[in-house]
Amino acid sequence: MVLLDAKRVNDFGQHLMQFGIRDIFTSSIRAVYYNFKFVFLLWGLNAAAAFILTVPTYYILVDNLSQSMMGQKLETGLDYMWLVQFFNLYKSNIGELPLMIYGMVGIYVLVQTFFLGGLVAIFNIPKKNHMVDFFFGGVRYWYRFTKVTLVSLIFFFLAFELNYQLGNWIAWSFSGSESVLTDFVLRSLRYILLIFLIGLITLISDYSKVSVGIKDSQKVLKEIFSSILFIKQNFVKIFSVFLLVAAIGAAGGVVYNFVGAVIPRTPFYFLILSFILQQMLIIFRLLIRMLFCSTEVLLFKDLNAEIISVESN
Repeated sequence: MVLLDAKRVNDFGQHLMQFGIRDIFTSSIRAVYYNFKFVFLLWGLNAAAAFILTVPTYYILVDNLSQSMMGQKLETGLDYMWLVQFFNLYKSNIGELPLMIYGMVGIYVLVQTFFLGGLVAIFNIPKKNHMVDFFFGGVRYWYRFTKVTLVSLIFFFLAFELNYQLGNWIAWSFSGSESVLTDFVLRSLRYILLIFLIGLITLISDYSKVSVGIKDSQKVLKEIFSSILFIKQNFVKIFSVFLLVAAIGAAGGVVYNFVGAVIPRTPFYFLILSFILQQMLIIFRLLIRMLFCSTEVLLFKDLNAEIISVESN
């Protein structure tokens, strides 16, 4: 009989269960790669939402330009006189567009919440990553995830309201002062604080949904408080992974803006190239969203894993 040293086994288990950031990224990227097929489903939703929102604008543009020579002139540059006339002619139609956008944003958020339930389900149990499992997870968790989303929207509102009030306070405090540098620094810190609060609320919202999904809990508020405690206990590791994934997403946006700036706007067929580049950016952002979900599921399971102690005889 082989005698095992309990302390060495526990240390070895600790090493196995708690991955480093590099291991987390490797495992998460592999999980996203194996589930790449779901990107097309997410992309289809974006395409459908964009199509619904652009059809009314396309219709009034065709109505205005189909019998006019102005369409050919607009290929080389924007005519501001035509733009003013266009807004005056279609004032009532354009006034309805914000309502359509708000409605579509609401529907989009609800559908994205549904898809997030599917992603949590397939990343939680990698062997069950079929389309049926994805939709089953979306149906199973949608209602509970929507509750978390509504709570997070309240905190997003409070964060923006705090940012607004800080802006008013800074403007009032320096209304009679000529200290431009101090005013600039405080306003910069105000926006940095807003970005930090947005990131923190997003973290709590995401991990609350992951906690609800993995534990299959019906107590949403309890899981939100549990997730806050979980993030507090593992803040450095969790925030570092979140920041790195966000940096990768931001780098993709920078590359897109750089490449898009060098693509000429004329002749007209260069718009096709711009459209393809834009769709590549959308797919990249969807992959980043999947990577966020994958890293969060892996981190939650890893940091909550129990270590089995083996006592020596």
